[in-house]
Amino acid sequence: MNLSQPLIRRCLLLLWLASTVMVIYLSLTPGLALPYDFDNADKVYHMLAYLWLSALPFFAFSKTERSLTGALSMIPLGIGLEFVQCYVPGRSFSVADMAANCLGVILGIWLARYIKRNHFLPAFRAQAK
Repeated sequence: MNLSQPLIRRCLLLLWLASTVMVIYLSLTPGLALPYDFDNADKVYHMLAYLWLSALPFFAFSKTERSLTGALSMIPLGIGLEFVQCYVPGRSFSVADMAANCLGVILGIWLARYIKRNHFLPAFRAQAK
């Protein structure tokens, strides 16, 4: 898959934006029930959601600076949504959720950069020869 194609990048950008809207919606939905509930399940969901949200920009944007800006913008989003949850019925403010969001962002950045460096760039370089 050649990630330099504009159509693929636009689709990935749209997927990132739709995913961000979905996370905002789900974060502000009153009393949302989790599909699988176990100890600290919500922390795992937070971490995975923000991993996804921070990894996608690395495939949607061609410039590393934009990718990193998009990924890092998920940190203030996660923190802001936690503060807003104080006012949503059935939701509460949680520093642990903020930490899970930030951990997800850090892991998402690392994972996306690892995948691009080790899987996409060698294939792209081979095509260019």
